[in-house]
Amino acid sequence: MSMGQDADLAERILNQPLVAAAMVAGCVVIGFAALVPAKWRGRRRVPAVLAGFGLALALAVTLGRSGVLDPDIATLDPLRRCVENDFALASTKQRLNFYMLMPFAFFATLTVRRPWLVMVSCAALSAGIELTQALIAVGVCDSQDFYNNTVGGVIAVIAAWGLDKLVSTGKRAVEPDAATARR
Repeated sequence: MSMGQDADLAERILNQPLVAAAMVAGCVVIGFAALVPAKWRGRRRVPAVLAGFGLALALAVTLGRSGVLDPDIATLDPLRRCVENDFALASTKQRLNFYMLMPFAFFATLTVRRPWLVMVSCAALSAGIELTQALIAVGVCDSQDFYNNTVGGVIAVIAAWGLDKLVSTGKRAVEPDAATARR
């Protein structure tokens, strides 16, 4: 699979009218919903809004699609609509699922500065999406999607945490010591 094939699949998903509408509406609603508590709690506002946008994107592409993608799955009992697979990055769909929660996880980590909380949130969010797909028969409830989403989210959390530590260490090295500043 090539980057071109990945981009083609992403474009087909994003060109669906319900996905585009859900993404725009989700960015406005979830972005604002992330901004308000960030402002109240004195957290970083821009990363909070960007985390909201990342969450809106993930929800739009997984739950905003129109129609049932696999009619055979739709006829099954909701509890039997889930497919068991292992983590893999061989196909375009698998890679897109790997990347899906990365923007949310990265910016949420920069906002709340609690990496474990964001990691657990990514796993819970991914499980919730997969179970919702099983219940409403949009997409396929696939354990591989859960694994790929969660691992991608965890990697983004680690990257954001490392970047935050690097930047905050650099700031401390540049800021004058309080005792030195008084002299």
